Amino acid sequence: MKMIRFCFILFLAVFFAGACAGVTNTRETPVVRVIKQNAPLVVNLRTERVVDLKEHPQWGRYGEQLDRFLRQYFGDDYSEGTLKLKSLGSGVIIGEKGLIVTNAHVVQKASSIYVVLRDGTVSEAQVVKVNAADDLAVIRTDIRQPVQKMRFANMKDLMIGETVIAIGNPLGLENSVTVGVLSGIDRAFRSTECEYECGGLLQIDAPINPGNSGGALFNTDGELVGINLAVVAGAQNIGFAVPVGRVLNMLQEIEKEK
Repeated sequence: MKMIRFCFILFLAVFFAGACAGVTNTRETPVVRVIKQNAPLVVNLRTERVVDLKEHPQWGRYGEQLDRFLRQYFGDDYSEGTLKLKSLGSGVIIGEKGLIVTNAHVVQKASSIYVVLRDGTVSEAQVVKVNAADDLAVIRTDIRQPVQKMRFANMKDLMIGETVIAIGNPLGLENSVTVGVLSGIDRAFRSTECEYECGGLLQIDAPINPGNSGGALFNTDGELVGINLAVVAGAQNIGFAVPVGRVLNMLQEIEKEK
């Protein structure tokens, strides 16, 4: 009888322990696991661009008035006809040698590029290659801490309706996460960010905001699907991403140019 009672108590202990573990695990969804694994690979990009206003044809006529206004309005970012413009974007670490992919429009006109890692480390970066037609760029910085290897999705395996996870820095809010579905493949839209109508894009309904540009789009297996590009102004959650196949093409071109 004591043996039966002991076995019954042991069964209850194992059952409730398993039940408790099950309750905990239901919170750790595939999305949560992707964020835990890949969020450190998404970085904040801060860029600076110096504009020489004295080169404008009208500066000689209105320069004195503009000088007073700009000095008061922009403060330390303005000095003697030169204006320092700052902007924010996102990037994705894709190699152990400090290679980071982002959108071309985030960095191509910048005079200085700064990478902010998840731990707050800041380092300056240089442009390695720009493909304005695809709105992609690869930059390089010094990353001393070890980083995990990026896994890339197979573009032939994409499924309309599958869950996608966007990680970026919208409005400077680092490592923000939005979730949606893959809404379409081989889409095109016209934007001032591209030199012409961008085609062959992925359409997603995960919210994309200013600062998300250049961030990562993952599937639930933690594979990089694309690089977030833009959202259609005035639409309800119609966003676009550059497919990862074009990123891989750029990496191959960089290897050939070495």
